[in-house]
Amino acid sequence: MSTTAIPEAERQPAFQMWMVSNVAVGAGWAAFVALLVPPYITQATGSASKAGVVMAMMSLAAVLGPVLGGIADRYRAHRQVMVGGLGAMTFALVAFGVASGDSEFQVIDAVIMGVGVAGVSAVAPVFIVSAGLSEQLQAKRLTAFNVAFPAGQVAGGMLMAAAAQAEWSFEQRFYIGAAVLALLTVIVFFTSAAPTAALVLDDEDGGDDGDDEQTRTAGFGGVIFSMFGLYLLVLVLSSIANNGVNNQIANILPNVYGISETTTSSLISLAGVLNIALFFVAGKVMTRFGPLTPFVAGTVMRFGGAACMGLLGWVSDAPVLLVAAAMQLLYQGSPFARLPQNVLAVRYAPIPSGQANGWVIAGSAAGSFIGSLLGGWLADEVGFNSISWMAAISAGLGAGLLIIVIWPMDRRRYAGSDEADEADDESTEPEVRTE
Repeated sequence: MSTTAIPEAERQPAFQMWMVSNVAVGAGWAAFVALLVPPYITQATGSASKAGVVMAMMSLAAVLGPVLGGIADRYRAHRQVMVGGLGAMTFALVAFGVASGDSEFQVIDAVIMGVGVAGVSAVAPVFIVSAGLSEQLQAKRLTAFNVAFPAGQVAGGMLMAAAAQAEWSFEQRFYIGAAVLALLTVIVFFTSAAPTAALVLDDEDGGDDGDDEQTRTAGFGGVIFSMFGLYLLVLVLSSIANNGVNNQIANILPNVYGISETTTSSLISLAGVLNIALFFVAGKVMTRFGPLTPFVAGTVMRFGGAACMGLLGWVSDAPVLLVAAAMQLLYQGSPFARLPQNVLAVRYAPIPSGQANGWVIAGSAAGSFIGSLLGGWLADEVGFNSISWMAAISAGLGAGLLIIVIWPMDRRRYAGSDEADEADDESTEPEVRTE
């Protein structure tokens, strides 16, 4: 079956239109939410910790990733969960604009946004990692899919920068963001039928009993107390670092370094542009050295960027270029850390792919929750620069676990099978080309 399906898939482009779902997540989460929600709530309430609470609730809601991924797996509802998640994100942005100054509704809006992001993020990668693709095409598809995230971040950041320059109100900015997400939701709805059908055919060929058996034999304890559990712990620590800074970056840069709102938006857009280029680099690294190497590199980069930001926060009138470079180092860890996440999840997890990806989202969401809550508290009690040090400590712990514990375990368990897989790929490649 695979010798006929793979050549047909190889002729298809790496990018598919349903992947604009990740453009929506990049624009919605990394641009609209990151640039609007923290300063909006901080200005309205006068408290950075309250902004941290709202962002933490948004992240906590994303812990539902395993549940949403499990529902999609069980009922073959991957398309419905993905489109529904985009719809929830759109609704949440509208609701933030409507609920101006109402702290109770802001928390509800945050939960809706978090659930929407979890639904899209848990399900969308399944269309790639569970499609029966060759390793080469899988890497290309994952690269194209992940590049869509910073593309959305760039476009969303530029849009928000223009809106800030035009002195639009926060409410108006929320509405324009919602309009963008609504358009992308419509596109995904009309372009996701074919990949969904391919997943159903793959399930029918592969059989459902195996997945059901895995689900029965790998309960909560089997997931947590395993190599996959260690991997999830690293995801939590890395997410504390990355999202702890990202969720307050619109407050950190102005308050610690005196960088303007417009420049902050431009720096986030620049980060997205650089992310796009580095995703291709990360894809080549993953193809050459396997998925763990870029993941380790990305975690180390997050540690280095956060530590540099913290050090520069102690310097009076720190040069803006150095601050921007440190921030970019932290942000540029994302392509290397994010690209192999789903591959490593399927590799390590004793559960089906939808649930495994859901756990990845849950781990990242838990880290974002902790980073947002602790970061907001630290900002009020110590100062905004303490968020960078929180991120440096967390990412440093994650990098230590990866290098000292997970890397040796991965090499012992998978080095032989990876070499065998590579040999199989080389032996079948000429046959695939002739067909």
